[in-house]
Amino acid sequence: MAEIAQENSERASRSKTLKRALWALPFVFVLFVFALPLFDLMSTPSDRVAGNVTLDGRPIGHHARAALDEEIARFAERIEAKKLSVALDRKRLALEPKDVGLHVDRAQTCARALRVGRDGGFWARTASYWQRRRTPFEVTPVAALDRNALAKRAETWEIEALPDRPFEGGIAVANGVVTELPPKAGRRTALAAAERALLGALFAAENKDVQWPLESAPAPLPADAASAAAAEARTLLASPLTLTVTEPTASVTLAPAELGGALATERADGRLRLTFHTERLAALLDPVRKSVEREPLDAKFDVSPTGAISIVPSRPGVRIDLERVPDALRAAAATPTHVAELPLTQHPDPALTTEQATALGIRGLVSTFTTRHPCCQPRVANIHRIADLLDGKVVLPGETVSLNALVGPRTLKAGFVPAPTIEEGEMVDSVGGGISQFATTFFNALFHGGYDIIERQPHSYWFPRYPMGHEATLSWPKPDIIFKNDTAAGLLIKTAYTETSITVRLYGDNGGRKIKGEVSERQNIVPAPLEIIPNPHVSPDEEHVKEPGSIGWSVIVSRIITFPDGTQKQERRRVTYKSRPRRVELHPCRVPEGERGYTGQPCPVPAAGEATDVAVGQ
Repeated sequence: MAEIAQENSERASRSKTLKRALWALPFVFVLFVFALPLFDLMSTPSDRVAGNVTLDGRPIGHHARAALDEEIARFAERIEAKKLSVALDRKRLALEPKDVGLHVDRAQTCARALRVGRDGGFWARTASYWQRRRTPFEVTPVAALDRNALAKRAETWEIEALPDRPFEGGIAVANGVVTELPPKAGRRTALAAAERALLGALFAAENKDVQWPLESAPAPLPADAASAAAAEARTLLASPLTLTVTEPTASVTLAPAELGGALATERADGRLRLTFHTERLAALLDPVRKSVEREPLDAKFDVSPTGAISIVPSRPGVRIDLERVPDALRAAAATPTHVAELPLTQHPDPALTTEQATALGIRGLVSTFTTRHPCCQPRVANIHRIADLLDGKVVLPGETVSLNALVGPRTLKAGFVPAPTIEEGEMVDSVGGGISQFATTFFNALFHGGYDIIERQPHSYWFPRYPMGHEATLSWPKPDIIFKNDTAAGLLIKTAYTETSITVRLYGDNGGRKIKGEVSERQNIVPAPLEIIPNPHVSPDEEHVKEPGSIGWSVIVSRIITFPDGTQKQERRRVTYKSRPRRVELHPCRVPEGERGYTGQPCPVPAAGEATDVAVGQ
């Protein structure tokens, strides 16, 4: 009996355990269904994508923001490089995304990917989790097309491939005969549907032709929209029309067949009005253009032999006023003679008007300087050329000017010729060589005129034809002469030359400045170094001086500018000239030990009565 009781007790215990397990199953199921999504959400940081998410079929699940940004950037590059084939009516056309302004919004696409599994309430997130457990969730990129670019592309294709597009009407002219063209209904692009179709094709895994969506469209304007324009065109083309100019005497006659090709229509206030093709109308007026149009003339300063300054007045340009020509043609058509005046306009304005020139206050000669040179060398042609280019230039008050910028590169095309110039201490031929003579002359005129000299570079070696310390060199693009007109008046540059001299005169008003220039005695004398050149063809008892050489030295150049109120401005600058080596050719046996070309060979013994060696450098 005890065994039976124990067995019943065990059976009851098992039953209770089973009942408890059955009662727990729903709770386990709920825990399994809802706890896993909750755990997945809590274990995935907000800056990481949820699991089992794709973009363009590529896994991006659990990507951090940086990796996600890179993946979206690669996706955008793939899409933007994709090419589509578009079927429009019976024609096949090619399209690249850039043609319609495709833009993938990378930031919004990134935000959309990060929101997967996090949008909505608890139930929506749970459903999203289990859905992604079965099938990857594909993120739809955020992208758009440029509607204006799409509309332009659609219009281009419609003109090219759609014979029945809507027509707003117009006129046709053939041999002076006008035909009215009424508006018509037709088909056009459904832009919203076209955008959806293109985006769908771009994001599709397979490349398929895009069927370009079309829709029916009514006639854009009423049936009689072109009637008034056609009537006006017939009036204009009833007979030849002539436009004339009195001063100078000129005229142009337009035959109906010519003028008809320039007629057009444009939409205005729900109708069509007659207008003109500007380019075609301008071409019809070309025969008379050269006779009536002229370029503007700037005001110029004339300097008399006595130095008196006068202003040659400016003159505006003259152009045919194309905007008023249609009204002139209408006026001609309305007169019995069919003649009207050709409208002109004063345009463009001169760069320097008479009033502006007068206001510059250029009253007289401020400074002048002249340097001289031998006649008829190639460098003289360059000196004259740069003088011609600068003659008459005006520097405005307060303006900073570069001489190189005014003249430009020295080229054969610009009128310069090859001539000797210094490059790295050697004289070589270069186009524009020798213009440092002009630079020195110009610098001295600025110096003695009291103008602000911002940049100038003296020569490395002194040339006796230039004033010591008061000279300058010029090359392209450097060295340069840069100066500022620091006066209240304009600065007029005038140049003059002869076969042996160059002169620069500066006109303006420096406000009464007094200039005093000084140059110190030579300082820091550097003897000319000796350069021995071995030459076996020179007799051992002789020396051949190729270049005599010269010493080097420095001087202090100063300028004191005294203003009318008694204040002074002092400027000091050290100018250093290099020494030139004394170059002597000697027989190799005479080259001292340690010098370049030393051989150590003995010199031949002179025969009786012949001269003996002479010390080098004597």
